[in-house]
Amino acid sequence: MKIAVFEQGSIGTNCYIVYDENSKMAFCVDCSDKMNDKYISFIEEKNLQICYLLITHGHYDHAADIESFLHHFPKVKVVISQSDYNNIEQGRNVFCQKESFPEPDILVDDADTLPFLQSIIQVIATPGHTSGSVCYLFGDALFCGDTVFDGSIGRTDMATGSFFEIMKSVAKIATLGDYALYPGHMTVTDIPTQRLVNPYFR
Repeated sequence: MKIAVFEQGSIGTNCYIVYDENSKMAFCVDCSDKMNDKYISFIEEKNLQICYLLITHGHYDHAADIESFLHHFPKVKVVISQSDYNNIEQGRNVFCQKESFPEPDILVDDADTLPFLQSIIQVIATPGHTSGSVCYLFGDALFCGDTVFDGSIGRTDMATGSFFEIMKSVAKIATLGDYALYPGHMTVTDIPTQRLVNPYFR
């Protein structure tokens, strides 16, 4: 299994493509507010069959260009938490505009699973940055959106954010296995490193 990362959009959102070179099956994590041509070309040139577009949370910089994504890959199932889809529907500030966000194919909550190849993608609810933020765990990789960054955590001063909730979510992540962390911005890291360097893990 391989993971490709593309930093794209107006504020540098990490968008991930997780794929199996043999079967060509793949899923994507977040799509930003403006996809670049390299991201699209990577999928097309490798002839990847995208099963899911997993949205970690409903902020515009992670999913506002979802219609363009589906124009290129119309068979992909869009996955988002029920809570953050509600936030989009209610027109919360900083979230995607409901007029341009398609109806999701799958609404998820904590401990839900999605089949992929001979394994599963596990959903872990991590509210705080938004009320419906989730992480997606596959293999030894945890796609953590804007909940955890290298040495820091996500903002909690925007609509539906909560410092109390994100601290509970960070504590949950800190007790997981020694997974690699693939955040929504900045560099890839891992849980053992964050236990040492991230003050919010202590």
